[in-house]
Amino acid sequence: MKRKQVFKAGIALAVALAFLMPGAVAVLNNEKAMNNELNNVINTESLDFTHTVFAEDATATGCSNCHYAREALDAVYSSGDYPFFYVCLVDDVNTHAATRINDFNLYGFPTVFFDYGYKTVVGGWTGAEADYRTAITQCGARSVADIDVSLNVAWLGDAAMNISVGVTNNEAAPYAGHLHVYVTEIESSLNWKDTTGHPYTFPFLDYAFNEPITMASGETWENSITWDGHNYNSGMGQDFGTIQYGNIAVIAAVFNNTWHQGYAYPPSGNPFDAYYVDETAAATPIGMPPNKPSMPSGPSTGEIGIEYMYISSTTDPDEDDIFYLFDWDDGNNSGWLGPYNSGGTAVASHAWTDEGSYEVKVKAKDVHSAESDWSDPLTVYIGAGPIIKIGDISGGIFKISAVVKNNGSVDATWVNWSITLDGGLILSGKETRGRILNLPAGEEKTVSSGLILGFGKTVVTVTAEIPGVSSDTEEQEAFVLLFFVKM
Repeated sequence: MKRKQVFKAGIALAVALAFLMPGAVAVLNNEKAMNNELNNVINTESLDFTHTVFAEDATATGCSNCHYAREALDAVYSSGDYPFFYVCLVDDVNTHAATRINDFNLYGFPTVFFDYGYKTVVGGWTGAEADYRTAITQCGARSVADIDVSLNVAWLGDAAMNISVGVTNNEAAPYAGHLHVYVTEIESSLNWKDTTGHPYTFPFLDYAFNEPITMASGETWENSITWDGHNYNSGMGQDFGTIQYGNIAVIAAVFNNTWHQGYAYPPSGNPFDAYYVDETAAATPIGMPPNKPSMPSGPSTGEIGIEYMYISSTTDPDEDDIFYLFDWDDGNNSGWLGPYNSGGTAVASHAWTDEGSYEVKVKAKDVHSAESDWSDPLTVYIGAGPIIKIGDISGGIFKISAVVKNNGSVDATWVNWSITLDGGLILSGKETRGRILNLPAGEEKTVSSGLILGFGKTVVTVTAEIPGVSSDTEEQEAFVLLFFVKM
């Protein structure tokens, strides 16, 4: 409640207090400036950090000194000197940030809490960076539980992303803690600016995860979520459906369950319950996944033990290289094949060992492991029924002949066939259709076209099918010289 009294009283009152009251933030800034002269920036080149340090900056758009904190944090982060991430909790534009700030029993803006209060730096002034560096190095030397945090973010388009997080307990004993996964913008696009007019950096939008976690020794806790900005908002009239790829950072911090007494106004003012950070990880979204691949193309019928070839292709919106995975619907898959150029065609082969109907499908992923949806399936019938195949195609005088085979284990009935010629000057016999009433398993029959007269190069297409069961098509070039057809 004190925090609300400090800020919500209004900017004019805050300015008056800064100059008139000895306990106000402006006086505190002077104290910190003097203290800063006594603090040396610790050279961390020879130090081993026990974990990645995490800072939360309690700030507000109307706070005249808050820009100093943001600038200093950004300078430290941009230097790359430390394993360190931070978020800006912009109180007056986001209820989620305000709720988080309430956890700290805030004294005044700005205040930066390192590792949830292991170190707290109050106030904003031109020399704040040195104090922040000191706090980071002190946090980095702290003993922490041996846990690992993994974080992956895949951009799905239109303000949506898939966020996957895992926490592994490497300790010999069980681990219990609390996971916060903060969704932030790298630089605010929502007009959240400090008093210098600069957009806030890493402003907190909302959580992807905010929950307790427990793991036995050696166990990994993991979960994922589709986070769609259209479904989240600031609580103050702004939804996050306008966020853009390339301007998002997701930060995961794991806080342990050990209670400590924290102070929002050190050394003893504004106490709060502190639970220190054991590990932090951050990720920016990888690119958009490949588009849904085409339905696999290849034989729709076949025999047990015979290898058949299938192809598919797709494109990647970011022009990344692509890998393909074919699922054969029998407990086997092709494994990831590639890489192929965006738009390239993947080829895979498979032989089934049992009779049945199989739904063959394929999906793609890019070099960042962003995966597409599965393709529409191709139904493949193996062994269970007649299998129609086109054999030899031959020419001759006045006609074309073709062999129709039944390679299946069941007799075929009502096999529709056609012979068509495309190209050249065909005066007669351009298309012939017929039906084989019965074609026993393992046998073949020869079908012939009608009378052919014409001249020139042509393409002969022979098709035979039992609708919905089995079919085959073969093409072959030919030359028609009056009444003679040469294949």
